[in-house]
Amino acid sequence: MSEATQTQTQTLEQTLNRTDFGHLIFEYRKVMFALIAAVLVAVMGFSLWKQSQKSQAEAVSAKVYQFQSQTWSSVKEGKLASTELPKLFDALDQDVKSAPIMIPLALEMGKFLHDKGQFVEAELILSKINAVHPIGQFFVSSQRAIILEKLNKIPEAIAVLELAAKNKEALMAAKLNLELGRLNLLNGEKAKAKTHFEYILSTYPNDDMAKLAKLYMGKMNP
Repeated sequence: MSEATQTQTQTLEQTLNRTDFGHLIFEYRKVMFALIAAVLVAVMGFSLWKQSQKSQAEAVSAKVYQFQSQTWSSVKEGKLASTELPKLFDALDQDVKSAPIMIPLALEMGKFLHDKGQFVEAELILSKINAVHPIGQFFVSSQRAIILEKLNKIPEAIAVLELAAKNKEALMAAKLNLELGRLNLLNGEKAKAKTHFEYILSTYPNDDMAKLAKLYMGKMNP
């Protein structure tokens, strides 16, 4: 160690040793410097991660827009057969198919295919949508249930709506339970249907769905 370095170290030590806290800092200076370095690395790492997340979200949005402006537009304009839509949708990356930004587009495609009577194709697309937010989950589940009922897949429709109804923040819970009651009636499960109708009457007595629940209950008990 050079004389200059020794002098600087001695001066630092003498300065810090004037207080107990300063002495503690000097004694554990290597540990403190390591902690500071670790914090800096963590901050830099978090910043890079956030930037990566932003870049990934932008890339996903670009792919959704590309699918919408090319494939979906071609189907709507009649340039591409609608029967090809599920296959082309399924070819997208998983993170693109399950992106929240894809939900409105998927609902639009589902309605388009439903109106054309292409229920199988509509279900193939909607079944790939992973809607976690209560709003998206409600609309996707409701549309899927309608299509599954058209396909005479009542148990599957019930399962889809039950999953949405279990969400503590479920949107329009009364509507979901009314549909569950109705579908359970179609499926011959009167006890389950009654449970859903009674839940509406006790939990949402002033809701419009309660009036419909009473009508269904009346038909069950003539």
